[in-house]
Amino acid sequence: MLLGKRPRPPMMKRTSSMTQFTLDPLNNIPPSNGRDQPLLLSRRKSADFVETAHFLRACSLCDRHLIPGRDIYMYRGDSAFCSLDCREKQMNQDERKDKCTSFAAATKNITN
Repeated sequence: MLLGKRPRPPMMKRTSSMTQFTLDPLNNIPPSNGRDQPLLLSRRKSADFVETAHFLRACSLCDRHLIPGRDIYMYRGDSAFCSLDCREKQMNQDERKDKCTSFAAATKNITN
């Protein structure tokens, strides 16, 4: 049994494909789709073609635009938030509202 490093195969010469590519700005005409509109040659992600649900477009508290590919924080099913702070503020507001309504219902039952 051999100990130590195994010998590596000989390395192939690396070449850069861009060194052989030349672009003539005078003859650079983008290809057409037959309707006199240039074709887009950039790659698109599958997320570019998906329609975003309405509640995922803006933060439910501060109305900041939510960016696809970034973290989105959810609360109560269809409430999206841009940060943990916004989500926590909404949770605190809902908790205070629930306490106020339960206190008002309890005082109403006592007075009746």
